[in-house]
Amino acid sequence: MLSQDTARLKLTVSPRKRTEEQGWYKALQYATRFLMMVRNVSVNYTDKQNLNVPGFLPNVGDYFGQNNSGGLQPGLDFAFGFTGEDWLYKAKDKGWLLCSDDLVTPATMSQNRNLSIRATLEPFKDVKIDLSATRNETKNSSVQFMFDGMPTTRTGSFSMTTISIGSAFEKTGSPDKGYKSKTFEKFVGSLAAYRDRVEANYAGAPYPAGSALAGQTFDPANGTVSPYAAGVMIPAFLDTYTSGGSGLEIFPKLSALLPNWTVSYGGLAKLPKMKKVFKSFNLNHAYKSVYTVGSYSSFTSYQEYMNGFGFVTDVATGSPVPSCEFDVSTVSINESFSPLVGVDMTFVNNLTAKVEYRKTRVLTLSMTSQQLSESRSNDLVIGFGYKISNLNLFSSKKTVKTKSKRTASNETTKKTGSSGFASDLNLRLDFTIRNQSVLNRDIATLISQATSGNNAIQVSFAADYALSKYVTLTAYYDRQKNKPLLTSSSYPVTTQDFGFSIKFILNR
Repeated sequence: MLSQDTARLKLTVSPRKRTEEQGWYKALQYATRFLMMVRNVSVNYTDKQNLNVPGFLPNVGDYFGQNNSGGLQPGLDFAFGFTGEDWLYKAKDKGWLLCSDDLVTPATMSQNRNLSIRATLEPFKDVKIDLSATRNETKNSSVQFMFDGMPTTRTGSFSMTTISIGSAFEKTGSPDKGYKSKTFEKFVGSLAAYRDRVEANYAGAPYPAGSALAGQTFDPANGTVSPYAAGVMIPAFLDTYTSGGSGLEIFPKLSALLPNWTVSYGGLAKLPKMKKVFKSFNLNHAYKSVYTVGSYSSFTSYQEYMNGFGFVTDVATGSPVPSCEFDVSTVSINESFSPLVGVDMTFVNNLTAKVEYRKTRVLTLSMTSQQLSESRSNDLVIGFGYKISNLNLFSSKKTVKTKSKRTASNETTKKTGSSGFASDLNLRLDFTIRNQSVLNRDIATLISQATSGNNAIQVSFAADYALSKYVTLTAYYDRQKNKPLLTSSSYPVTTQDFGFSIKFILNR
């Protein structure tokens, strides 16, 4: 008898996990993307110079504007733009310039330098960061070469991006506590240390020749650095309110240039539950801060000692006192979060919505009044938009007469649709809630007081529709209500504006 044994074998085949789904691969992919996050970088630098010299005696030639009688006149350096005050000294020494009491028109020089750096980063998917840094400098000089010593007057302006976010969210303080600010108190408290740092540069410095103290070395008893001078307050101001301070420069160096940024993220719209409601859903944030020297001019009696430090003649005593070269009346920091947090949404039914919270701050330091003005604004903006496509507001039924096949005299009418110009109707509704305040902080007394401010609510509605290719009709309504913070100087005001406007375009 034969016996037969059987065995059952169960074989299960499972697919190996794809490489793209493994954790190590995802980590490596994110790390590689982060290392390659710089998508593009652009650097633009322009340097424009202009020199206008009246009273130039030699005749110019035909080759690069040169006259070759006794050497090239005015020189290849002038022809190719490598000029400055040194060229004026050379031209005067060689007798090229008409120096006469009848000619009092000075030589003028101007220089404009602009640096712009921009970069786009994408460290993660759907995250985009735009960085921008700018530095603009304008210099103007007026040289009276016909007089001994060639008196020179210099003017100009300066601006550069910086970061002042450290004190951006500090509260302004309450009226009962005198609007106290720790940052402002820190700034005032640092003036004495900065004055000492400036004064230390004059140790052993000789007084300029031709002054009342010529031949003597600097003595603070004869007049020293004022704690309210521009060379003291501006560096202290930058050190306190920005992230690029700590030096003694009124015009910070290129190494102090800091970028501003714009950040956007649009990945939320790709989530399964979000897709059912939104076509797009973007989160936005932007920051900008610019330090500006609006205008400055040089002191006429300034005589330099070294590296931007020198002496000017005191009007009261006639003695030389330490001072920087330039008379700067005001500097400012203009900072804005536009927005601090923002959301842009487009629903599946083409309805658009926007919610933004914005903050702005303007700090203005005045050397003339020895005050710091602080202006703040907080805005909440809610907006809605909707577009009705191919809307025909002025349609009319159109009929066409046709002849019957049986009898030529019988006529019938047949509807063929509507006629008219179809266009998109755009609707927009915006709500804005704004809070503004302005404080003046006295540096000498540490007293702060509110000078102006208001709470405003604004409602705006607009609708525009193209009547034809050449005519667009717009209807609008705007209502704004302002309530002042200081009722003693003003009163609540409500304004309304509504109407229609027609725009004609004739160049199509």
